[in-house]
Amino acid sequence: MRSFIAALAVSLFLSIPVLSNAQAFSKDDPVGAEQVFVTTAAEGWVSERTTYKIIDKQETAGKTTLTIAAHASVRAARDSMPIETDVTVKIVYTASSIILPKENFTGSASMIEKALEGYKVDMKFSGDDPSVPIAPKVGDKLPDTEIKGDINIEGIKAKMSLKASDRRITGQERVTVPAGTFDCFVMEETTTAKVSVLIISESEKTMEKSWLVPGMGDVKSATYDKKGKLVSTEEMISYKK
Repeated sequence: MRSFIAALAVSLFLSIPVLSNAQAFSKDDPVGAEQVFVTTAAEGWVSERTTYKIIDKQETAGKTTLTIAAHASVRAARDSMPIETDVTVKIVYTASSIILPKENFTGSASMIEKALEGYKVDMKFSGDDPSVPIAPKVGDKLPDTEIKGDINIEGIKAKMSLKASDRRITGQERVTVPAGTFDCFVMEETTTAKVSVLIISESEKTMEKSWLVPGMGDVKSATYDKKGKLVSTEEMISYKK
């Protein structure tokens, strides 16, 4: 049972980056536009490679919704076998914000089922819909957000939460990544992820620094542990419209 719980906790932590990271699409991008992001651990090995592709676009009064297919290959450690998963997420653009609906997190069920070798997973989420402003300004303080999940794995109950706090726009920088050079606003926040299974609880607190293109999303981000040590860097490596 303990090994099962450990596998569940790991798979939940692995699913969070795939679903919570903002893709850097614009609402004007067409169906078929594609981006690839790679996350590199501080030690130099690739922990995640995700391809995002727009498969549908709907426009209503004052709102554009992109449906995005994501294929991710994620590793927990340098020598571990990657977990391959496919999920579908939605991104909503309004006049003032880019919104990542919390319902997207139900897509992590497929990754968990693979990690747990076929156990049926049911998930329900509540809380906030994370967002970033369309037109950020240096000095902006953004509201805290928290998503909570209730998970049922064939009778085993689990809970998870993802909280972003102390969110603020701290500066402007021009940043170059493999996909190109972008004029960005720098956003910093503290992220706390918690997973509880039966009486066992795991948590991870990190500091995130993101380079945000107005009207799009992050083209680069860096994750630091609670002591300020670099954990990983994520970059957009290609962008095809």
